[in-house]
Amino acid sequence: MMPIGENLLGQFRGVYLARAKDEEILKRKVASGGAVTALLCYALDKGLVDGVVTSKRVKGFEGKAVVARNREELLEAAGNSWSIVPFAARIKAKIEEEDLRAVAIVCLPCQAQFFGQMRDFPILETDFGNRIKYIISLFCMGTFAFEAFLNYLRVRYGVRAEDIKDIRLGREFLEVHHDDTVLAIPLKEAYSYLQTGCLVCTDYAGLWSDISAGFVESEPGWTVLITRNVRGEELVKGAEKEDYIELRDGVHVLGDVLKRAREKVARAQRNMAQLF
Repeated sequence: MMPIGENLLGQFRGVYLARAKDEEILKRKVASGGAVTALLCYALDKGLVDGVVTSKRVKGFEGKAVVARNREELLEAAGNSWSIVPFAARIKAKIEEEDLRAVAIVCLPCQAQFFGQMRDFPILETDFGNRIKYIISLFCMGTFAFEAFLNYLRVRYGVRAEDIKDIRLGREFLEVHHDDTVLAIPLKEAYSYLQTGCLVCTDYAGLWSDISAGFVESEPGWTVLITRNVRGEELVKGAEKEDYIELRDGVHVLGDVLKRAREKVARAQRNMAQLF
C-alpha cells in the first residue's frame, strides 16, 4: 500500500488513466473513457462475477437499481445517475431471487462504505457480504434532493425533467444537457439542492471501495482509476491484459482529485459547524 498525504484519498496501490478499447462503449461515454463499463464487461465475460449491480437512469434524474448479467444489459445502464437509488434492498432481493454467487457493485462513496463494512466485517448470517466480489465507487460531490432540484430547474430555467439527457460536472459549473441545449449552472447555486446527508459527507473518492473511478477535466476522454487493494489491482491489470482497456500512469492527476476531496471536506466542516 502507498500512503498519501492528508489521507483524503485513502490508501491505494495504483493510479491510472484508463480508456475502453471497445468502440461501442466509447460512443456512449463522452466525459470519461468508459473504463468502468469495460472493466465490468471483462468481469462478466471471464466469469469473475455472475452479476453487476448498478443504477440506471430512467427519466430525468430518476434512477433505479438494476442487475446486469451480460454485456447488453450492462451497456443499457452505462452513464451517471445523479439521484440516490435504494441499492441495499434491491441487491438483497436480486441475490436471493437469482441466486447470484459473486457480484460487482458500482456505487457512491456512502454506499461503498456500507457494502465494504458488510463484506469485510459481517455481523449477521443473513448478510450477503460474502457474495460481493468487487466494489467500484464513483467520485461524488453529492446527490440532489430529487423533487426540490427538479422543481428548481423547471421554475428557474424552464427545464423539464423528461427533457434532461445528461448531467456533467465541470470545474465551476454543472452542465445540464436537455433537448439540443446545454445549461451551465454555477456549482454554488446547484449545490444548494443537495441531499442533507451529502452536505456533511467527507468522502469524495469512496475510501471503502476496491476501485475508485471518475474523471478530471484536465484529461477528457479518460477514466481515473484508483486501485485500493489486490483484488482491485488484479481486475484492472487483467482487463488491460485481455485488451478491454488501455492504461496510462495517472499519478499526475492526483492533485485534481485531491482538490475536489478537499472541497468536499471543507463543505462538510462548514455545514457541520452550523448544524451542531
